[in-house]
Amino acid sequence: MKTVQDLNNRKSPIVRIDPTLEKLRGQNLFPAKLAKANEMLKTAKLPANKNL
Repeated sequence: MKTVQDLNNRKSPIVRIDPTLEKLRGQNLFPAKLAKANEMLKTAKLPANKNL
């Protein structure tokens, strides 16, 4: 175990991923929201860049 001071001085954060999340891989949890987002992305257009 590292000391709190060692953990606070690290440049990168320590992340522990819960292994039980693996059972959710590949599942679509919000199909209605995904369909709505995909529909919005189909019709979305970028604004004209006036600086060019």
